[in-house]
Order: sequence, then structure tokens, then C-alpha cells
Amino acid sequence: MDIRYDSNAVEEVAQMARIEESVEIKRPVDKVFAYTTDAKSWPKWQSTFPEAEQTSQGPVGVGTTFRGTIHMMGLTMKWTAKATEYEANKKFGKSITCGSITNEQHNTYEPIERGTRFTIVYNMKVGGFMKLFSPMIVCSTRKALKKALGNLKGILEAQT
Repeated sequence: MDIRYDSNAVEEVAQMARIEESVEIKRPVDKVFAYTTDAKSWPKWQSTFPEAEQTSQGPVGVGTTFRGTIHMMGLTMKWTAKATEYEANKKFGKSITCGSITNEQHNTYEPIERGTRFTIVYNMKVGGFMKLFSPMIVCSTRKALKKALGNLKGILEAQT
């Protein structure tokens, strides 16, 4: 049997995962939105992001760029991001690249009776060598996100 394949037709398929977590915060939507879209605040509530900064000039909006470091599973890596959606007090999204990992992040802000329901959705693709560690990366990311949302709730509710 003669087996042939076209190497150009062979596509590397990246592992993909969706992570979604929400928290109810007893603060107005505008306060939650302002805090969570300010890169300087990210290290304060997300312990896996020891460094984060906005790299483009002007107010945050679609096209705004960011960079920083992430510390997870004993590794520290650099990341870059670009805002992909922005609607004041309603939604904020960014595309994050960290080596062979890409993450489309979508934040939504919903007014509720006692404050804001803040939801983060990650659509992660893990490619290259990192695919081997995809289950651990997803598990670690989910755990870090839950912790970050708890931290965020504590910080913002203490500001009342």
C-alpha cells in the first residue's frame, strides 16, 4: 500500500477551550467597568498578571494595545493584547497572545438590583508544543479566573 499526503494540506489543529465565570459585585456598572478596563488595576486583582500596561496613547477603546507578563504554573511569560470590542459600561474584549497561546477575552457588564453582574469569557487556543499541556493550562486558568473575580469583588465592594 502506497500512502501519500500533501504536506501543505496537513493543518496543525490547536486545542481550544471556553472558560466562563461570573461574579455579582455590589457596585454600579460604571465603577466596575472603569476599574476592569484600566490595565494599571489588572495586577491588583489578578495575581497571575504581575505586570500590565496600556501601550497605546489615549482612552481605552477598540484598537487600544496592552502588554505585560503572566505568571502561571511556575512560568513567567510575556503577553501582548489588542482591544477588539468596547462599549462603555456594557462590554470590553481583547485578543491576547502569549507565545503559542491565544485568548479571545470577552467581558460583559450587566446591571442587577444590587450592583453589577460581571462575566468574563475566555476562548483559548493552545498551539505548538504547549498543546501537550493544554488540560493543565485550562484548569490553571479557570482556577486563577475564579480567584481573580473573588479578589475583584472584595476590592470594589471595599470602596463603598
